[in-house]
Amino acid sequence: MPRQDVLGVAEARKQLPDLLAGFSRGSGDSVFLGAHRKAVGVLVPVRVYDELRSERDQAVDDATGSLRAEGQEPSSVASELAGLFAQGRITAGQMEAMLLAYHRA
Repeated sequence: MPRQDVLGVAEARKQLPDLLAGFSRGSGDSVFLGAHRKAVGVLVPVRVYDELRSERDQAVDDATGSLRAEGQEPSSVASELAGLFAQGRITAGQMEAMLLAYHRA
């Protein structure tokens, strides 16, 4: 997916009132923030964030349900990492790497 232009901090600060007004009017456009044309963060409308969060929660619920359907329960470590993933604090790749490291130890 191609990214929009990356706004530097000074430019984002100038445009923030207009960006927030756009979000209030229903714009779903994300705004990438960073320096030297490299994005390090993104502003998204709350409705987009809520949708993404809901999708992560649903993925965790689906995975847990699948385990339980097979008569198993997730480990406490898996449950904790799944919670961090659902909150957006870690990526799916990070969760997978941590789970593999835990189970290989």
